[in-house]
Amino acid sequence: MAYDPAALNLLSSLVPPAASPVYGIRSWDEVFRALDLRLPPDYIAFIERYGDCEFARWLRVFDFRTLTDEQFAHIPEWMDDYRDLREDSPEEFRLAMWPEPGGFFEWGCTIDGDIMGWMTVGKPEEWPIMIVARHHDEDSPVQETMTEWLVGWASGARFGSWAFSAESEEHPLICEAPD
Repeated sequence: MAYDPAALNLLSSLVPPAASPVYGIRSWDEVFRALDLRLPPDYIAFIERYGDCEFARWLRVFDFRTLTDEQFAHIPEWMDDYRDLREDSPEEFRLAMWPEPGGFFEWGCTIDGDIMGWMTVGKPEEWPIMIVARHHDEDSPVQETMTEWLVGWASGARFGSWAFSAESEEHPLICEAPD
């Protein structure tokens, strides 16, 4: 499947990139080697346009090119809390976690503790989006790219737009570089 920039262009029209984006300095090949994992092409295109960023002062998307060698070494531990819960309650916490085969791999999070990522099943361009929410049971994976999911969120089509808008003081629908 060839990469289609339509979703990224739509997202940019809804929420332009930060005025001064923060970009990592590693090459993508260095990232892929450090992770032993190739990331989806829409994520790469998104990061090359937006960099490490935060939407609405609520949703953070990571640029893995900003990480140090030490931080890369700790990525497999990011979901250890989930693994502990799964060990105690496997019927409630069913997901495999990367680097387990087909496991969940985090690409972002909210200030409330929700975790966004992919289920690493099949080719990277086919990975479904999965949300590990802090307050409810696991949903099914969403068969969209990360950028398509972000368009649904930013447009209000996914969850409604009651809390995120240009006029909102707490969560203005803007993109900023993280603090």
